[in-house]
Order: sequence, then C-alpha cells, then structure tokens
Amino acid sequence: MGKNKPNSNKFGMHVRNVLRQAPDYTKLAIKYKDFRHVCSLELNGKVSVNFRNERTLRELTKMLLKEYFDLNVDFAPGSLVPTLALRLNYILWIEDLLEPLKLDQIKGIDIGCGSSCIYSLLGAKKNNWQMLALESKPENLEYARENIKRNHLEHHVEVFAQTDKTCIFKTYFAQDTKDQKYHFCLCNPPFFDSNSPNPFGANTRNPERRPAPNNARTGSQEELTCAGGEVQFVQRIVDESLENKLRVRIFTSMLGVKANVPRILEYLKEKGLTNVSTTKFHQGHTTRWAVAWSFCTETPLSQGTSSNKRTL
Repeated sequence: MGKNKPNSNKFGMHVRNVLRQAPDYTKLAIKYKDFRHVCSLELNGKVSVNFRNERTLRELTKMLLKEYFDLNVDFAPGSLVPTLALRLNYILWIEDLLEPLKLDQIKGIDIGCGSSCIYSLLGAKKNNWQMLALESKPENLEYARENIKRNHLEHHVEVFAQTDKTCIFKTYFAQDTKDQKYHFCLCNPPFFDSNSPNPFGANTRNPERRPAPNNARTGSQEELTCAGGEVQFVQRIVDESLENKLRVRIFTSMLGVKANVPRILEYLKEKGLTNVSTTKFHQGHTTRWAVAWSFCTETPLSQGTSSNKRTL
C-alpha cells in the first residue's frame, strides 16, 4: 500500500487514485474495440462518452478495469455497474485506515459483492488482500465466481452465498469452524427504501449546490432498495458488529445521502461506540460518504489518515 497521505484535489479525489487525471478516451477507444463501439466521434477527431447510457457505462468500466488493473470483468444483465473511481476511493480509504497497523497479510469482507465482485477483485489484484465476498442474489453469485475464476484469483477471493437476506455476515460466521478473523469489512448498501411508494423518486440533493449526476442509474431492484434503505441496512451491520466484536477489526460502510451520516453516527453513539471515523468520496459531480467504527482500542480511527475524521 502507498505511504502518501491523501491530499484532495479540487474534486476531492484521493491522491493515489489513478483516475484523478481524466483518461484519454480517444487513445483508449483506439486500443479497445468494444469500448470504441459505444463512443461517439466528434468533429475535432476526439471521442465522447455518453455516461447516461447503460451499455456505455458497462463497456467503460470493463475497459478501465482492464487498462489500469488488468482485470477482465463482466456484469450480469440488469445488475449494478460500479463506478471505478468511487470504488477506488473506498479501497484507498481502507488502505489509509489499515496503514498504521503495519500488517503483512490483510483479510477483508465484501458485503454484497454484486455480479462484478469489484471490491474483492481490486483488493486481491491491487493489494494482495484475502477477501470474503458475500452475496445473496443467485445470478450475481454466478457472475462473481466467474469473474474470480477468469482473473485467476480463486486463492485470494472466497464467495459465500448469503441465503438469509436478513443477515449481514453472521450466517457465514456461524458455519465458519476455523473462527477466522478479518481486518475490515466494506459495503455499498442499497441506498433506497423499498417501503417508500416511490423509492427512486426522493430528491436527496440540492440542485443549486450539487449538479445532477452525469451517470445513468444501473442496478436491479434488489441491489438498489431494501426495507428502510441504507440507514436500516447499515444499522444492521452495526447490530451484527456488536455480536462479532472480535471477528472484524474495522467495520465500514458507504452512505449515499449526506443527511444519513449523522443518523448513523447517532446510532453508533447509542450503542456505546466511540472509536468512529467518517470521510467523503468525491468523483466529479458525485459525492458519497463513509463511516468506520472499531471495538479495538489499539486501532484508534481518529489517528487514521481519512480526509474527514470524527471521534464521538
């Protein structure tokens, strides 16, 4: 892992993120045929990318993963297409949280790996991490396992079928006779509340301060929504972390709505957790937030290198 501390540029992207400098899409379109087919040629000879087209987003992410990490990845039809810059920002933040521990071997848990299994693949390929990828949707499981096999990372990534969708990781822990311990978990939770009459209709941004996102929304209903949305999902992670304090050293999750960050921080406070840290992930017009907590007093998150630290 790199030793440089993050220093945000004007877009707030992590200093070690290879996508801080915009890729040369014209050169990449020449190099990658499938990506070239979803680009448009401008009068000046350069190509443009339509980020509001789902097929384009798929080919773009596949191309970037191949170009920067030599990963060959495919996605289940209709499944979530991950934005690579955001996923890298999250991985780099995890690196920063773990850096003070000076670990030789790192084990992590990917909660809801999706069909791409992108966090686990990046962690394994980029950092040689051992990853446990949890997923409940059968089609996503099939694609995730194939992506791992295709990239010869079977010895680095284990995929576990989460049959009980009300659980986070306790089902796996219950059957794990080796009582393995992990250094972190990460999660991109379903943002929207499936109990809402119009779960995708809620406007969570201030259009005067935050422009609309450039990217089209992708993902199945199951990947994007759950009862209570991201707040209740992350609260479930908190609840299960209380039952498994010694199994994971640093618990983390992403959040898609800024207003939900204080709600999670208050929930952590109610549960007696004081070793907590938060951060922001900036990717152009898109901003996400993340929260981390730990029961290990020898792992003071407030001394980490995250860009926005908070100890309750």
